[in-house]
Amino acid sequence: MGLKKALLCLALTFFSSIISAKDTFYIGVEAEQNTQVQPVNGHYYHPVVEAVLQAFAVKEDIRIKFVSLPNDRFSQWFNENTIDFRFPDHPRWSAADQTLFYSQPVVNICEVVRFMPQNSWMRMPDVKRLGTLENVPLHSDWKKQERKGFTQVLTYNSEKALIDAVVSGKIDAVLGAKEQIESGLRSLGEPEDTLAPSEYLTDKKSSLRISSTQYPAMLEKLDMFINSHQGLITQVARRHNIDNARTCGRRTVKNQSELAD
Repeated sequence: MGLKKALLCLALTFFSSIISAKDTFYIGVEAEQNTQVQPVNGHYYHPVVEAVLQAFAVKEDIRIKFVSLPNDRFSQWFNENTIDFRFPDHPRWSAADQTLFYSQPVVNICEVVRFMPQNSWMRMPDVKRLGTLENVPLHSDWKKQERKGFTQVLTYNSEKALIDAVVSGKIDAVLGAKEQIESGLRSLGEPEDTLAPSEYLTDKKSSLRISSTQYPAMLEKLDMFINSHQGLITQVARRHNIDNARTCGRRTVKNQSELAD
């Protein structure tokens, strides 16, 4: 048994004894009621996580309480507030100095890049100005583009402002969850086909998870519950018009080996 696995087993054993003495757990979620900022878009996906956690709480005979917290201090939620879990979260978002445990995916999301139709020929190196929402964690390829000075990443504080920027030509493309871009188009009164996918960039499936600094054993139990209740997640997601990345990645794209002229 490797050292890392041994330490995890020890942690699970230790924290299991703590869980047995605790009956109320606090979940940090986004405070803002009218935004869907990635990664802190708890309000939009809250119906799914609430349904899963409340059903899980009944099974485990515990209580779950949600704590609304400011999205601009997401990275400090565990340090500054008495919470046991955080939603949404993902290992890619967290600072290197944080020791966090993660559940399996609760909600799947489709992260897409969208253009005005006349710019759909653009490959990644052709995108000089990329728009996204505040707190969106960039994939490593986009980080490399930004670090080398090839792409300027501009952030916006609402879906409407983000979509308006690409429609008005201020930026070349937008990056975000599919639902966020659709919401921005609706808020501007624009039809869904106003923006087009890239001929070269694939849509990427990602996920939203629950994290904890103290309760890996509880997350292990939650993982088993999630695995056996996929039907519940699908039902709640569809009821609230959450795509859950069902159609993500089905498009066939062209090869990017040659740069555009």
